[in-house]
Amino acid sequence: MARERVVRREQSYNLSTHLLTHEGDAKMTKIGGPECATNHFSTHQLPSAQRLPALRELFDRSVQLEIDAEPGHAVEMTMALVPGMRRARMLSPLTARMTRPTPMLADGEDTVCLLIKTGGHLALTQGRREAVPQVGDGVLLVYREPASLQFVEASYLSVRVPFSALALARNVSAAAAHCIPRDTEALSLLRAYVANMPDSIADPQLVRLYVTHIYDLISLAIGTTAEGRQIANQRGVRAARREAIKADLIRNPEVSLDRLAAQHGISPRYVQMLFEGDGTTFSEFALERRLDAAHSMLTSPRYETWSVTAIALEAGFGDLSYFNRRFKRRFLMTPTDLRAQSGCRRIPA
Repeated sequence: MARERVVRREQSYNLSTHLLTHEGDAKMTKIGGPECATNHFSTHQLPSAQRLPALRELFDRSVQLEIDAEPGHAVEMTMALVPGMRRARMLSPLTARMTRPTPMLADGEDTVCLLIKTGGHLALTQGRREAVPQVGDGVLLVYREPASLQFVEASYLSVRVPFSALALARNVSAAAAHCIPRDTEALSLLRAYVANMPDSIADPQLVRLYVTHIYDLISLAIGTTAEGRQIANQRGVRAARREAIKADLIRNPEVSLDRLAAQHGISPRYVQMLFEGDGTTFSEFALERRLDAAHSMLTSPRYETWSVTAIALEAGFGDLSYFNRRFKRRFLMTPTDLRAQSGCRRIPA
């Protein structure tokens, strides 16, 4: 077996991000640059007898937890690393017991990890507290205290940040091993915001802003002071809501402002203000997404039998002349020219 090679990288905020790779064996694929890297870890390629040792090595060095799992069970997960935060996603059902025993606290690791259960059974015990979250619920693991976790066919999304970063929260330690209901607004916004985190962020200032928003949302989810809530609402909540609305518009460019506002439980004017704070307008962003949708359909063989008019209507344009004018302004060619260039069969407009 090829010799195991451990690659260590220290991020800011004293958040350790040790990564394990196995040359020719367990697979760790890195995506992204120095400010944001997504690593994919899998033991599928390892012989059964080598899977558990590889997993233990990864968790010991990168997660700072002892793990005992089924010896031959293959594990697949991703870790997205940015300065001051790490996101992990367990992609395969995991049956395991993890512990952070008292002697391990000597490592000085002072982070907190918010786990959001996405499937199976998960239980966390810290001190005299035990939490058994339902699917979609969150639960907080505080690294400065001993802990025990039980997973049965479980999957999860987790976000790990420095303890000191949650300055807006009332009492982080008291929130350890307490369930955060899935319908908690801050948790819902956090789940969507983290899930949509890009694999690569090149701008360091944008990374810092993104991470600050994560701190705000975690603080709100576990409970903040009155002043902290005001700060977080003006910063992290606004950004998360804006990104959630953008994601909805990308999925459904035809949705109206009123309907979108109702879906998110806010006023249409507040939606408009969120986009104005981003230097654009709701109408312009929605128009760009509709044009993107039309562009994709015009170049897709799936829609080669559709006319340009049918595609324009499907993308949410009721006026063909307006569609042609805005399409040409955006893509510097007409819809008909794009279809001809892409090789799709020409259909009358």
